Amino acid sequence: MLEADLGTKRKMELDYPRVTIDDVILEPLKGSFQVIRGSEGLYISGELLTIIETECARCLENIYLPISIKLDDLFYYPPDTAPPGDFGVGEDGFVDLNPLVRQLGLLEIPMKPFCRPDCKGLCARCGENLNDETCECETDDIDPRLESLRRLLVSKTKVED
Repeated sequence: MLEADLGTKRKMELDYPRVTIDDVILEPLKGSFQVIRGSEGLYISGELLTIIETECARCLENIYLPISIKLDDLFYYPPDTAPPGDFGVGEDGFVDLNPLVRQLGLLEIPMKPFCRPDCKGLCARCGENLNDETCECETDDIDPRLESLRRLLVSKTKVED
């Protein structure tokens, strides 16, 4: 594509059963994108669909989230003309989508992903997953940060009795 005329377009399809990019596993990775030859390099736009593994914010169980990765980036050529933080076409003429797909995939994970909306989480005392079992821990309705005030009130009522 680097030797093509300006404005040349090519549609690319991806269909990988599993992709591992550093610590991120995308399984499967499918989609299509378009590559357009521009004056500054290669413009890539499209959408990839995948499932990413993460953990529930409440119960810490592994969950698999379907995500959509929107590609909309310019890969500069020659690569040394790329502004800091942007991507360049490799010296060999190949475009490495791995860093971009990893970044965009991680950004698609919600701040607090849940395995299900009604996830009960973990017991604060024993760590038992409350979705699987109920624990025998005593529940205290008072905030632990206010425990000293509760003790003060208890001692005051004993003195008055």
